[in-house]
Amino acid sequence: MTSTQATIRLGAGGAIRVEPFIRLTGHTHILCCTYDDSAPILAIDDGTVSLSVTVPDTAQVTGEDLKQGRLLADAVARYVAGLEQRAAIQDAASEAA
Repeated sequence: MTSTQATIRLGAGGAIRVEPFIRLTGHTHILCCTYDDSAPILAIDDGTVSLSVTVPDTAQVTGEDLKQGRLLADAVARYVAGLEQRAAIQDAASEAA
C-alpha cells in the first residue's frame, strides 16, 4: 500500500505545483472548524501531509464559495458511494467463497 505523500513539481516557467495524496486511515484526523465571525475551515491531517480548505476571504462568504462547497460535498458523497459499492462487492465475494 502506498502511504500518504506529497509531491512538489517545478514547472519550466517557475510555477510550483503541490500534489498532496492522502490515504485515509484510522490515524487520519479530519475535522471542520466553525467560527461565529469567519468562514469554516476543513482540515485533514495524516502526519506528514496536512490539507486545509477554506474560502479566499474568510471574513465574507460569497455565492461562488457556496457553489464550490457544494461541489466538494457532492464529490465526497460520490466518493463514499463508491466505497460502499466496493465494500458490498467484496462482502458478496467473500460470502460466496
